[in-house]
Amino acid sequence: MDVRFVYFDLGNVLIRFSVHRMLRQLAELTQKSEADLQELLFEEQRYRGFELGETSVEEFLDMIRETLDAKPNDDDLVHAINDIFWANDPVLPIARKLAKHNVPRGILSNTNPLHWRYVETAFPIIWDFFPDHKIASCEARALKPFPEIYKIALDEAKKEIPDLLPGEVLFVDDLEANVEGARDFGFQTIHYVEFDKFLAEYKKTGLPVPSRYLDVAEK
Repeated sequence: MDVRFVYFDLGNVLIRFSVHRMLRQLAELTQKSEADLQELLFEEQRYRGFELGETSVEEFLDMIRETLDAKPNDDDLVHAINDIFWANDPVLPIARKLAKHNVPRGILSNTNPLHWRYVETAFPIIWDFFPDHKIASCEARALKPFPEIYKIALDEAKKEIPDLLPGEVLFVDDLEANVEGARDFGFQTIHYVEFDKFLAEYKKTGLPVPSRYLDVAEK
């Protein structure tokens, strides 16, 4: 089945990030150990609530301060949490090519409001490549790999292509569980592990490929 719409995950697909860097920055700010900070920040219910939009930014920051028994100001705390991203440069030419060819496309990400707002400001080129159909779990109130978020993504894509079928959507994600969830929903999928393997799978879809990634025989 031909691909008529493409969804990319954000973290570790369009942009890279380092949890270690965030923990190190927070450790320097609060004088706590990275191990303690990891347990605090990624305690399942707390972080899940943040990514689901059930916990506001203010509530999340207050929880951190209270649990740490430390009082960093909002600006320092937010900077330590957000300054962890860099562009996944090999993928961006593909996003640019899709935009140039007006291929319907979007972003589908499990993320929290702090990171979502930061990426919009720090990486405007990505937002330019994806002007529409950007779905964040914290706004959708649903998480990958559960089927609700893929239904939301399909309905969003249908705003552009009303007769779109699940099997005509390609979804790219770095986490196997999210890929499996999308595949179970009916999407075509690519599990992004490293760029060369992703590119080989992407080329099979028939979607436009930047000339720099074409072999001589393919041009």
